[in-house]
Amino acid sequence: MSGQPSLNIHDLLRLALPVGTSIAAGQAGLSRSVTWVYVLHTRPPAFPDLQGGEMVLLSLDAMRLLSDKLTLVSLIRDLAETHVSAVGVQGEIGRPARETATELGIPLLRLPDTSQLRHVERQIAQVLMGSTIVPEDRGREIREQLLQLSTENRGLEALAAALAITTHKTIIVQDKRLRSLAAAGPLTEQANWTAIEETLFDMNPLPALFRDRLEVAQTSPDPVVIPLPQFGLRRLVAPIVAGKMGRGFLSLLFAETETHDALDLSIARSGASVCAIEMAKEKAIREAQKRVQGNVLEQFLGGMISENEALLRLTRLGYQPEQQYSTLYIGGLQENHPTARQIEALCNEQAGALGFGALVQPYGTEVIVFCEGDENIARDLALAVQGRVAERYSAEVATGMGQCAGHLRAWRESFQQAVAAYRTALQWRLTTPLAFREMGVYRLLSMLAGSPELKKFYHETLGELAQDGTQTSEFLSTLEAFFEEHGNLTRTAKRLHIHRNTLLYRMDRIKEISSLDLENPETRLAVHLALRIRRIL
Repeated sequence: MSGQPSLNIHDLLRLALPVGTSIAAGQAGLSRSVTWVYVLHTRPPAFPDLQGGEMVLLSLDAMRLLSDKLTLVSLIRDLAETHVSAVGVQGEIGRPARETATELGIPLLRLPDTSQLRHVERQIAQVLMGSTIVPEDRGREIREQLLQLSTENRGLEALAAALAITTHKTIIVQDKRLRSLAAAGPLTEQANWTAIEETLFDMNPLPALFRDRLEVAQTSPDPVVIPLPQFGLRRLVAPIVAGKMGRGFLSLLFAETETHDALDLSIARSGASVCAIEMAKEKAIREAQKRVQGNVLEQFLGGMISENEALLRLTRLGYQPEQQYSTLYIGGLQENHPTARQIEALCNEQAGALGFGALVQPYGTEVIVFCEGDENIARDLALAVQGRVAERYSAEVATGMGQCAGHLRAWRESFQQAVAAYRTALQWRLTTPLAFREMGVYRLLSMLAGSPELKKFYHETLGELAQDGTQTSEFLSTLEAFFEEHGNLTRTAKRLHIHRNTLLYRMDRIKEISSLDLENPETRLAVHLALRIRRIL
């Protein structure tokens, strides 16, 4: 009853078995030839006379209808005696059955619960009899089965694993920046897989059309083959398009000695189309979570909800109560460039690349980040984000860092510190992260930045020197240098690059204009503090 005895289980996984079939045991026997296929009957005899080489399909429910004393373990042993090639099972396969199949060297396949065994039997029989497989038809069938996995919310990892088993190739799904989102297949088990992944991170080998996210969506090009000679591999890559925009790439990796055909092209296209749906769905979920997270953070930081309510809602969104968090407050040094959304995307990107857990949320025109870990981790993230902003937008951002918060109730204070440090960094146009604890007296002054008393103290202390003007600005710079050099006139003159007599003249003019007695310790302290306030104002 054999049509094509050269076909093996690998071939049937690719040509006939439903996507989502997994290998429960006996993987070493997947190259066994298959002569025919039978489905277990619910009445004796369970199977026609088996000659050896058959593939047997059964559901555990049907097995129990046949006999309540029959077990999968005993059935596998009975089938092994008839030399079947493989057993496909619909239903949960227990450890004893897997161990028995491994012991007897019989491939044991777990079939999707949604598959109809009679339909699967017919598909396999047609292939074994030599029916021509139309790649487009098989591709559409695979797409429908992948969509079923997607509706079950199995995720990209499940899609990649299903495609890897179906194609007997390594599958990798990457986002628009070529970061790996999911991977499965034989190459992922090899020691050089990390090196292979790093090579796939290079955008340059991709066709120019694939790199243009708008054009690739309008053109819908066929998958292309890209050689990876350093690993003896080739890569069949298809663009993932969703929402009229290129969103990523699906690749099939295989040895240089292997061939690819029209069916591989059809599978790549089908897989990419379902990955696009899955990625769009995951993005929609993330956006919804961000909106909820943003509302919770704003309400909590603004004192509109209690700590217990915030704890409950944030925990659902990924907050780890046992973790310590450090706060970053980030904004562009140039107005509206980059935007808060762009900074948010880079924060999420770099947190993922560095393996840091982080809650990231736009906050007005800036971005707030609660990063898992201490200030060193937060600083590493901030520096990475600043580097990406410079690289992508040729722009700079200011970053303030709050002190590490060991519990949720400390988040408000840490947030306020981060905002104060950010404002100071913004005023001083600092392009490196500024930690609140590094600000010295500015820690106090920055927290009073909105107080009218601060401005009043500044003007009352400096008098006419507080008025705008070229000369007063020169006098104030002279006073700042004077205090930075601890009142040493020689060093102050050298710092200002002027003659000592010129400095003495300026100091006399300052005393004349302001009536300040810098010999008085209280006056000196007030002036020194006013000069610090000048930077805040």
